[in-house]
Amino acid sequence: MGKRSVTMVAHTPDSDPEHPRPRLAPLALPLVVLLWWVLVVTPVWLQAARACFPNFDLGIYSQAVARLSLGEPNPWISARQVFIFNDHFDPILWVAHPLARLLPPMWAALLVEALFVLLTVAPLRWLQTQGVLSRRALVLLAALLLLSPSVVEALKFPAHPTTWSVLPWVLTGVAFHLRRPALLLASLVLLFSCKEEFAFGGVMLTLALFLRGERRLAAGVGALSLAWLAGVYGLRPWLLGPTVDYGFRLGQGMEGGWPHYLLLRLAPPHLSRMGTLVLLFLPLGLWAWRERLRPDWAWLLVLLPMLGIRFLAMSWRFHYGVSLVAAALMGFLPVLRARRPPAWVLASTSVILLASNEPNLRKLTSTLTSPLTSPRHCPATPERLASLARGVDLLHQHREGSALLSSNLVAPLADRDDIYAVGGPQPDEGRVHEWVLVEKPPHGDVWPLTSERVGELIDVWRKDAGTEVLIDDEHVFMARGRFTAHR
Repeated sequence: MGKRSVTMVAHTPDSDPEHPRPRLAPLALPLVVLLWWVLVVTPVWLQAARACFPNFDLGIYSQAVARLSLGEPNPWISARQVFIFNDHFDPILWVAHPLARLLPPMWAALLVEALFVLLTVAPLRWLQTQGVLSRRALVLLAALLLLSPSVVEALKFPAHPTTWSVLPWVLTGVAFHLRRPALLLASLVLLFSCKEEFAFGGVMLTLALFLRGERRLAAGVGALSLAWLAGVYGLRPWLLGPTVDYGFRLGQGMEGGWPHYLLLRLAPPHLSRMGTLVLLFLPLGLWAWRERLRPDWAWLLVLLPMLGIRFLAMSWRFHYGVSLVAAALMGFLPVLRARRPPAWVLASTSVILLASNEPNLRKLTSTLTSPLTSPRHCPATPERLASLARGVDLLHQHREGSALLSSNLVAPLADRDDIYAVGGPQPDEGRVHEWVLVEKPPHGDVWPLTSERVGELIDVWRKDAGTEVLIDDEHVFMARGRFTAHR
């Protein structure tokens, strides 16, 4: 950094006598973090405590962090009917494993996810303390990383390593712009560990480094990326057995011909989400254009594989936009290093964040303001929570025998063996379960079944001569006997 950093300090002063720092300026970053914690993290955690989230994905990854071990490095996930690394290859899950020895697995997964998002601010804060970024630039980046609709939507759909990738993307971007090879390679390993598709971004980063003249580092990044891709798509099936093929999503709709294929991908819901992503960067991009400041176009090459996959697979919802936001923001680091953004950029970005997040924040804040009625499928009524707690405690006490559960009860019971979701994946040969614990509609998660179908199953189970009913109140049906997912 040396002379380079000193030069940047001259362009991004926080104590410029012509622009005196407002007295409350130091509170801006803590305020952003506080808003994120209160309006996003707290409601999500409250919903988790109320068993609001389905097996996909909180239940799956809670089971994964619970079952990972040196003796079982690729554990079987009964509620997904797959070995975890035969699904996605995301060894970043090992980061959460030690926490799962101290906390219930569900809470370990939720805590790690929140920390990975929060810690994106740390390297940017370090840049600010070094004089590389202004305080205003730091607050702008933090707000976009913590409160963009993509990040909020990802956090309200816990938990998934794709969301966790936001921190490695920031670290990789910082390392690239500061020309720190060791940090860059370490960050890339962390990034690739979040999901197999990110290694394609590494290939494009190789090209970016080559264009910048760093051929030796480009060779190293290229070798790492290609080796990772070869391991995931070539070696992994050979070592671990058949893997889940998500490539079919890229070709969905092709049977109707090219016009139909493209129209599906340009449907209004997808265009709306693409537009929201672009709109977030409009104030920053407009200011950079007016000031004749350019983002790092070489770095932005890393977006191409993700954009292609998101577009072709029509994957813009849930956790799929997080990595795009983080990677795109890192492309603007040279702009923000060169000059402090004006107040109108922060103000207009704040308005866009508020407006585009309105549906998300309305649903999340209702968890705080109307806990007895919101969310509708998992209200915090004392009677419901007491019935659920009783059922979950009984299954924790009796760990023998397989259990058939409402999808939203998989995560709270993730450390128990042989758990399955009603309507979820089941063994091909069928399975007779010894326990059943389900919420009665309209509460609980019934997808892909209907409320009527779940009610019918409860009636059949209740009437079976061999059924020992343990709980059968207004909220929960729990019994011991012989049960199948289809009757």
